[in-house]
Amino acid sequence: MIQVKVFDEQHEDDLTDSLNEFLAELDEKDVLSVQLATSHFSVIPEQLYSFSGMIVYRIKSAEMGNLNAGGDDDE
Repeated sequence: MIQVKVFDEQHEDDLTDSLNEFLAELDEKDVLSVQLATSHFSVIPEQLYSFSGMIVYRIKSAEMGNLNAGGDDDE
């Protein structure tokens, strides 16, 4: 199963730390994509920044745990 994890931080170093912490939990071969985006806007007198990242990764069926525990199994 393919999953995504989205991160949003106000400083690029915080985004780097968040991404690296999450990536450390994954097997390298299960990481499909890492995408980054930056936005900037001004609310006078401040300038606001947003640093975002998205990790697309694969999880094994056993890692899904009880996601289907609600009784909607097709088996």
